[in-house]
Amino acid sequence: MTTTTNGAAVLEHEIGTTGRFHLRQAAGSIRLRGVDGGTARVRERHGRSLAEIFQIEVGDGELSLAAPDRFGLDLVFGLGRRSSPDLDVDVPRSAVVSIETASADLEGNDLVGRLKVRTASGDLTLNGLAGSLELDSVSGEARITAAGALDLRARTISGDLAVRGPRLGRAEVGTTSGDVRIDAELSGGGPFGIETVSGDATIVGRMGLRIEARTVTGDLRSELPHRRDAGPGRKQLVVGDGSVPFSFKSISGDLRVTTPRDSLPTGGELDRPVGPATPVPPATTPPPATPDSPAAPEPPAAPTDGAAGGREVARMDVLRALERGELSVEAAMRRIAEIEEA
Repeated sequence: MTTTTNGAAVLEHEIGTTGRFHLRQAAGSIRLRGVDGGTARVRERHGRSLAEIFQIEVGDGELSLAAPDRFGLDLVFGLGRRSSPDLDVDVPRSAVVSIETASADLEGNDLVGRLKVRTASGDLTLNGLAGSLELDSVSGEARITAAGALDLRARTISGDLAVRGPRLGRAEVGTTSGDVRIDAELSGGGPFGIETVSGDATIVGRMGLRIEARTVTGDLRSELPHRRDAGPGRKQLVVGDGSVPFSFKSISGDLRVTTPRDSLPTGGELDRPVGPATPVPPATTPPPATPDSPAAPEPPAAPTDGAAGGREVARMDVLRALERGELSVEAAMRRIAEIEEA
């Protein structure tokens, strides 16, 4: 059943409790909410007709609203006002939801199914999540709080990402220069890891971690009791009992494990105070730099100034190829290691 009201500014369609909802929007803002029942409801807050803004498709168990021409006509013909709606969207809590946007800001609440978000420059705030989240972002900031177990896969270019919740059953995060913060129990099938070029990563140490790192100039630090190990091209930081394996790959980004300062949320409003802060024990004194640290001395056979300059040029070529997406972080690290050994 499909219903339109208020001059077609409101659209309702029955998709079922686990139906599919898709929205593609260039700009404006989106308030997305998970609700009981099986009806998806979309409302344009200023009363504009949804049919004039979107191509609307309804089907058995699905609803799709897509801005035409993948945003191109809006730019060519100056239809900015029509392509920048402000939407209130209600979907069944367990629905499969897909959102694509160029610069629209997205606020989402109480979704426990599968959520996929692709955004260029819009900011993202998600609260009360559970289920799974797949996020692709270029420069927008992303702040995620979960109310239950969440599987996360996120890729960003320059936007920062902060994740907080009771438990992550999977966390795969890739970024170029954005910073990443994870505050959740890591428990489940995994995998768990962060891949970055120059962005820094912070993990709140709520469980034992065994961090395997492959970095060029990045460093590993911990405020909690830990031990270190190192070898050619790799570093290892074991925090506590080391029960959770975690992968960190980076060119120049650092990873830091911090002391928990409060209790994790268990549901409801996740930003409310949940109790007195846990006393922070004194940080352990880092051991002397290992042979693979950035401060390690050069090999005895020092290259000439010309050779050193050639190595720096080659390193920059690799980093530029990485930024263009022509190399993966792991391939770039191998190339740089080969350059340093030459």
